[in-house]
Amino acid sequence: MTRTFYLSLIALFIAGIVFILNSLYFDIPRKVLEEKYTSHTSKFLRLSGGGRLHFTDEGDKDQHTILLLHGFTGSHLNFKKMSPLLSNDLRVITIDLPGFGLTGAIPSKDYSINSALNVINELAENLEIDKFSIGGNSMGGRVSWRYASAYPEKVYKLILIASGGAERPSETQKSEPPLAWKLMKSNMTRNFLTLFTPKFFADQGLEKSLYDQALATRSLAEEFHDLVLMEGSRDAILFDMTKDQGEPQHKLDLLRKIKAPTLIIHGEEDNIISVESHLQFSENIADVQVKIYPKIGHLPMYEAPNRTAEDIKNFLSEKI
Repeated sequence: MTRTFYLSLIALFIAGIVFILNSLYFDIPRKVLEEKYTSHTSKFLRLSGGGRLHFTDEGDKDQHTILLLHGFTGSHLNFKKMSPLLSNDLRVITIDLPGFGLTGAIPSKDYSINSALNVINELAENLEIDKFSIGGNSMGGRVSWRYASAYPEKVYKLILIASGGAERPSETQKSEPPLAWKLMKSNMTRNFLTLFTPKFFADQGLEKSLYDQALATRSLAEEFHDLVLMEGSRDAILFDMTKDQGEPQHKLDLLRKIKAPTLIIHGEEDNIISVESHLQFSENIADVQVKIYPKIGHLPMYEAPNRTAEDIKNFLSEKI
């Protein structure tokens, strides 16, 4: 009995060591990931503060421009199903925000929302776009509405897809957040994540984000996992743009400054941000349309790209 017990402990210990070793990942060189994930629509902008901003630019440059922003740990690839559906009628620009995607870490190490707003302005100025529509998913939605609030004269219309930044404290998620997000909130484990980044973090994150589990494929998880491993990105991601940045006291005032007509799209089965969060937007932004998609999770543009694209095109075609 005692021998069996000790052998079991040894086996468990060895299994634990193997698991940890298999979960340790070193940074992937930027060049390797650029070769793997850039496309014919990819472009890079050398930022004034250092670093290179990766973005995609597709569609007719003479058409109205929509700028799309991804969510936390995401990238321009989050819109790869939807962008082609929009580009026949619009100029579609997707950005990898600093700290994420093929932009990755930047020398200033400033990954705040205010820094993201400055990057959007720099890109728009470089592309000579004076006024455009802006939209985003999750964290990207939060950056989008903050931009619309800060620069109402530059935003034609605003699209919020399962947007963050307006949740009420009383709103509860349908399920527990992904394990990686929990670990990030602990000072004891945050730094450990700069090397300990097992692939199951990406698997679990997708399972939580998608209602249709058939879409949570191994290749999609690999895409998320690869880009998190870009040299310097894990340190940047640990900054965590999703955390409080002084908004709670002024959140409603910021929302009320938004002048642009706003389209809210949210999946009814969102496990990351409660579908009820759309009420904060609809109650505090003057001109709002709300679309709630049944049997859709946190990534409507990925789970229902045709419907999402159609709703966006119809919304943008409406005259103000």
